[in-house]
Amino acid sequence: MRILYVITAAEWGGAPLHVLQLMEYMVKQGHEVGLVAAPEPRLMAGAGTLGVKVFPNPHFVRPVRPWEDVRALGPVFRAIGAFNPDLVHAHSTKAGYAARLACAVLRKPVVFTAHGWAFTEGRSLWKRKLLAWVERLAAKVTAKIICVSEHDRELAVQWNVAKPEKLVVVHNGIDPRPFLEGGGASLREELGLKGSVVLTFVGRLAPPKDPLTLVEAVKTLPDGVLLIVGDGELKPPVEEYVREHGLEERVRLLGERSDVPGILAGSDIFVLSSRWEGLPYTIIEAMMAGLPVVSTKVGGVPELVEDGVTGFLVPPEDPPALAEALQVLLDDPELCRRMGQAGREKALRDFTLDRMLRETERVYEGVLGRWR
Repeated sequence: MRILYVITAAEWGGAPLHVLQLMEYMVKQGHEVGLVAAPEPRLMAGAGTLGVKVFPNPHFVRPVRPWEDVRALGPVFRAIGAFNPDLVHAHSTKAGYAARLACAVLRKPVVFTAHGWAFTEGRSLWKRKLLAWVERLAAKVTAKIICVSEHDRELAVQWNVAKPEKLVVVHNGIDPRPFLEGGGASLREELGLKGSVVLTFVGRLAPPKDPLTLVEAVKTLPDGVLLIVGDGELKPPVEEYVREHGLEERVRLLGERSDVPGILAGSDIFVLSSRWEGLPYTIIEAMMAGLPVVSTKVGGVPELVEDGVTGFLVPPEDPPALAEALQVLLDDPELCRRMGQAGREKALRDFTLDRMLRETERVYEGVLGRWR
């Protein structure tokens, strides 16, 4: 099978990691693999190590830039023509539109993975209607749409994006091994956190993640140190808020880190304050690491976090509710332990990388079986 992956990947995050994992698996299974993506360094390096044929697309950018978005079509058409794939698998909204238009013209079967719909909750109604209409058009030329959560599948059905039989759920999954080894003592020593209760956030500092709500909630807690792992456009306002409120000792911005398993091993509670989500890899990682999770009840998060069992779910954009849930765990270390253990058991049962990869390959086989 010749598989071409198409993804915007203007910056590192869950979707590029997802594609890198898929490419590694498909190469090991003996498939020929190609990649069209913005030249994101880690994705490019990973693809090069795997021997994947790479077609850089510098016109794939995250912001809406009509001229760049139109120019991005050319490299996609040329890559499909040069690689001649049996199947194209597109990820992320912009790449999804470009790949599906190209496949419609060039008569190639295309699968699209929605890592959270662009028309999900958290946007204005007129934007949701417009984006759903565009997705509806694109779905007409899509062989199969993979949703990373039941929530996203239900949302697509609700907005008439595609017929239910065209939508399939393949939950995200991760390799559990790095998160089962422990070893968080060095992190606590590095940051001077011995004896502190450590709360950790991992993610892009961007509007969907709403890190300011998280920092505002932590400000009201009597103790606990928050580690913020990640970078993005909201880093300057978060830094300013921390300075203005004298939180430098209680909120540490660590930036991008390559040692997330070690950071989670040195943490006590994982927290996510998103306005909207697909199915966050970071929560799965935290569960594998045995941490209780406090998160907003958005997107597919309730499919990961069982409220009152593996953590707590709170409304988005509600600092007092987030602080209250965190305080319950801060007051009860034994509850933290029980919830963390329950979360790890659930993650190992339902959200492993091997399961995700095998299920995705079966989707490919089903599409090609019908196409031929």
